[in-house]
Amino acid sequence: MKKILFIRYDKIGDFTLSWPALSLLKKAMPEASIEVLVSPVTKAFALACPYVDHVIIDDGDDQGISERIKEREYDGAIVSLSEFRGYKFLKPANIPFVLAPKHNWYQYLYKHRADHQYKKGEGCWRGACMLVESFLAQNGYDIPEVTRPLWNVQQQKPKWQQYYHQKNDEKLIFAHPGTGGSSGGVPVDSFARMLIDIDKQTKLNCRFVLTYSGEEERLAQQMHDLLVASNIKVAMAKPLSSLAEFAESLVAADMFIAGSTGPLHLAGLHNVPTVGFYAGRRSAPEVRWQSLSADARRLAFTPPIGKKTGRNMALVNFDKAAAETAQFLNTFYADDISE
Repeated sequence: MKKILFIRYDKIGDFTLSWPALSLLKKAMPEASIEVLVSPVTKAFALACPYVDHVIIDDGDDQGISERIKEREYDGAIVSLSEFRGYKFLKPANIPFVLAPKHNWYQYLYKHRADHQYKKGEGCWRGACMLVESFLAQNGYDIPEVTRPLWNVQQQKPKWQQYYHQKNDEKLIFAHPGTGGSSGGVPVDSFARMLIDIDKQTKLNCRFVLTYSGEEERLAQQMHDLLVASNIKVAMAKPLSSLAEFAESLVAADMFIAGSTGPLHLAGLHNVPTVGFYAGRRSAPEVRWQSLSADARRLAFTPPIGKKTGRNMALVNFDKAAAETAQFLNTFYADDISE
């Protein structure tokens, strides 16, 4: 196979979670052109992905999309986002091997189908990997392992450390107020107090960088003012021109703390240690929506499980979270601690 299409034209976060799957595809088929169909908002980020060779944009013109797919003469396609609409613009292309997930009635429109239901205890990013693994196995390719970092831009790290004004032996601890998805918002005062406690309890020289998007700037400014009042080294992150640029810049982070899964996933591309706040539910969103960092580089905290408590982030034990995060930093960066 010389040209493969991977279809994921919804949200940026869902495409981010596809990076492990795309990495498997590229490792198994290094000579093939790995191409993606994505939403317009995801275009720049998809172009930045080291495993993607060409991008098709879902501009809403289904006939035009279908024609562009047919023109590319794909040998295979993987339908990570399966909708009847997608089937309609794929069908005229007559791609020899199309693999779709076993999902909804239109799965039966495809000859080749595969399970994409990840196991209990696995992150949801495994679903796309399962599709790619099935695609590779059915076409006689060896299945590689997911390795980290998923985005190796270590050569750019000094540039971004300078951008975020790191000095000497400082560790850059990124924090993102606000929230996304099903979790309730983390109270700014509790979040700020946790960062203050981390600074007191860690043996490292920390500098906190507050990131935000849109209306979250107000929350970040509140947190900034609380930290400044406690004589904590902190700065508001300077805005960058694009999501792709922001995502690359997170290679400078020594830890990323957030109650929003989106930025946690971006930090996870670099295998940055992450601390996430998740809703307290029996479905274990802290596992399902875990960051892309390796298991040993992730901490997660939730309020008590329950309908009345699960979304109330004020009920998180922030004292415990601060202590465990500080201990993690002391252990993980032990070689950087001055005696």
